[in-house]
Amino acid sequence: MDKIILPEIPLRARVGVTDEERGSEQEIVIDVELWLDLAPAGATDDLSETVDYEDVCETVEAVARSRPFRLIEAIAEESARALLGQFPVAEVQVRVRKPGALRTRGVPYAAVEIRRRRDG
Repeated sequence: MDKIILPEIPLRARVGVTDEERGSEQEIVIDVELWLDLAPAGATDDLSETVDYEDVCETVEAVARSRPFRLIEAIAEESARALLGQFPVAEVQVRVRKPGALRTRGVPYAAVEIRRRRDG
């Protein structure tokens, strides 16, 4: 199976366990991988035979900004569900990183990564 990779989509979202954290937008970074057959697009050079990268970015941004989230796990899950629902892909992988999560400990970021298939 072929794969489209969209790394390091920079976004701002209201995410955090405490009310204070969710009180303002924070930086998050989302990586998306989409598994699908890219042979038709490669053969025809036609965008309608593949997935529009800009549409993918807009989808994950819409999810991340749709409401305040307590957990980046929920952003990842809702993003994966939206991508599977909107695009003709067999599988998605979503990684959500929160650079500020453990800054006081010197940890560059906290992250979750999930992989979901259309068939469950």
